[in-house]
Amino acid sequence: MNNRTAVMLLRILLIGAFAATLALQVIALPWLSGVMADEYPAEAYMRWPILALAILGLGCVEVGIVCTLRLLGFTLRDEVFSRQALRWVDGIIGAFLAGSLVCLTTFVYQSTTVAGPPGWMLLLICGVLAGIGLALLMVVMRSLLLQATSLRAELDTVI
Repeated sequence: MNNRTAVMLLRILLIGAFAATLALQVIALPWLSGVMADEYPAEAYMRWPILALAILGLGCVEVGIVCTLRLLGFTLRDEVFSRQALRWVDGIIGAFLAGSLVCLTTFVYQSTTVAGPPGWMLLLICGVLAGIGLALLMVVMRSLLLQATSLRAELDTVI
């Protein structure tokens, strides 16, 4: 499989993931939060804050997908070693950190109101740690991209 085919397949998967998260945000989560509020009226006051946090969390995923799609476009045009690509990497870093903050906010909110099941609370903690870890990984990848960009610029001047 060549690079162009892999990039196109990845684009198709990312567009599908974007559409799925958008459907979750617009259709599934509002409906599910209404059902949960009806089934558990004592905790119905949590519907809107938790719904807002879930929508924000999915928004972070969507920002990461859009930034990745833009970087894939740079790859297809052989422009990935440019300064313009760095802002999309910064967008991915920001999306990971924002997602981590949403998980932390959800954890704190639920800890101070009605905590969810232990598995859910553990999943939120894992979300915080994963977001921070992935952001740090992208910071390292960004520095590698910066080094490669400067090396490519030097090579272009030599040639």
